[in-house]
Amino acid sequence: MNWFKSIIALIIVAVVGIGFWLMIFGAPIDDSALNRRMETFNEEAFRTAQANNDLILINFHQRWCPDCIQQKRVLARYFIDFPQSPVKVFEVDFDAEAELVERFRAEDATSLVLYRGEDRIWYGYQQTNTANIYSALQEAEYHSRLFAEDD
Repeated sequence: MNWFKSIIALIIVAVVGIGFWLMIFGAPIDDSALNRRMETFNEEAFRTAQANNDLILINFHQRWCPDCIQQKRVLARYFIDFPQSPVKVFEVDFDAEAELVERFRAEDATSLVLYRGEDRIWYGYQQTNTANIYSALQEAEYHSRLFAEDD
């Protein structure tokens, strides 16, 4: 009978553990749409995107950071919802790339920096709210279309 109680206790601990994991990190999401357009920061690719007047999102992150994981989930959802989005995404490891952190004035690992060409047009940190991130990206895309029409 003790083995039965042990198995039940183990199941309860596993369910509670999974529940905490889902509360912190959320349910899995298909991030393939984000992965197709995100690359590790590369100076040459960044300069080329700036020269082309592209929309560029620099996503700072830490692997262990729950807010960073949530931001990545929001971005993945954005590119599923808006597959034609022209935004190019560069990822920067906040811990490993101190020079880039200073250069782009990232306050913490949750920093998102949006450029249109060489102009910094939006900055957000500790921003995990879907509506706020979507709004910043949609507004930037809208204004980029307006600028393209003026050319």
